[in-house]
Amino acid sequence: MSICIPEGEFLKVKAVSSKIPSYFKEDEKVPLKGTATEHVTKTKAVLYEEDLLKEQKFYTAKYHIASGIRSMLRIPLIIEGEVFAVWVLASRNPYAYCKDDIELLKSISQQISAPFKIYILYEKLKEQNDLINSIHSLTHVVFSEIDINKVFHRFSKELKKFIPFERFNITIIEGEYLRYMAVTGEIDAERKEGTLIPLKDTASYWVIENKKTLIRSDLIKEKGFPLDEQKIKEGIRSSMHVPLFYKGKVFGTMNFSSTLPASYKEKEKKIAEILTNQISHIIAVSYLYSPFYNHLTEVYNRRYFDEKIEEEIKNKERYGGVFSLCLCDLDNFKNYNDSYGHTEGDNCLKKIAQIMKNNVRKTDFVFRYGGDEFVILMPNTFLEEAVKIIERVKNKVKETFNEITISAGVACYPQDGKTRTEIIDKADSLLIKGKKKKDTVVFDIDYGKEISTDTFLL
Repeated sequence: MSICIPEGEFLKVKAVSSKIPSYFKEDEKVPLKGTATEHVTKTKAVLYEEDLLKEQKFYTAKYHIASGIRSMLRIPLIIEGEVFAVWVLASRNPYAYCKDDIELLKSISQQISAPFKIYILYEKLKEQNDLINSIHSLTHVVFSEIDINKVFHRFSKELKKFIPFERFNITIIEGEYLRYMAVTGEIDAERKEGTLIPLKDTASYWVIENKKTLIRSDLIKEKGFPLDEQKIKEGIRSSMHVPLFYKGKVFGTMNFSSTLPASYKEKEKKIAEILTNQISHIIAVSYLYSPFYNHLTEVYNRRYFDEKIEEEIKNKERYGGVFSLCLCDLDNFKNYNDSYGHTEGDNCLKKIAQIMKNNVRKTDFVFRYGGDEFVILMPNTFLEEAVKIIERVKNKVKETFNEITISAGVACYPQDGKTRTEIIDKADSLLIKGKKKKDTVVFDIDYGKEISTDTFLL
């Protein structure tokens, strides 16, 4: 025996009492369309299926038969002329209920309808109250600190009390790419903080196009994006992707991944959507308009570069390794600005910044250093590989603009310097030499070798 409660496009199963294993569990939500519950709700009449083996009118019949059920009786629970729930009785035996049974149960249903309706209302109020408390608790964590990077891991720990996940991240749209801005979880994936991937490869692309949450119950059965194969290899089975809105536009997504199928349903969706509605603007300000982001060029700024290079040096001092740094300057930019105006000059800077982002690796960082100067920081990269990368950028700029080229100086830690000042000064001195020839990449011959005819070696 159970009670089925219609809720929008679904029905919720409650008060399950059974001597045999029931296919539908208590609190489970089942699509309403095509069910006997939908039929009873519309007709407001008792429905008696005497033998399911002889007649299967509804899609759920096969599940009941698989559980050993042969006959089913459904009685509407009605208040003020509307069906708010359906009382379901089932038996292993065909033709289990006689006319007197049905009349008795109809009489009982009239007695239990009112108290059961009160119980349902109480459950909904309790659920709403729990939801409000959950959202309040989570937003309190976010509002306790302006810099969301500092609270992200604490926030995700609190969030896990309400929404299950083994991996949780926030991603931001950058042109045709998606950047992972914050990542936490137990799943070891290649997509770390700062990773840039093609937007069209992701489920976030669907969310951005449709401006609504996407729940994927089983990635093995629902492969739809190029990234799915990689996720399945990592052990991800189900996921939920929630849009982040700012000023009416989707600027990113909040993503939940689980190693179990069907981890995300209406309850988790509701919590996630209310939560993102509360904190989207904080995430937008933290990432899109943060003191570390140059809004014109849509790359990181000088302040973030200063922090990032110090972080990189400390990391290498502790664990060893190398990184390369490239200082870039635009040749003829002043003449371009004077000829076409500052608006077109700004567009030029933005296009070149995008060329840099699109032609470096996912793990590299692009910064606007000031004016028409840019910096590319390449973690775990030897000098030879760094020169190949900046050559690729330089050639792409040359293909795109007739009047603008790039000169660059490339330095490598630790051979070109072991402090922030030493390595920046080295790259800057090499850049100055490159500017004299224009459209030239310069690095120290002691550690490098000729990469192209346009590369000037010291």
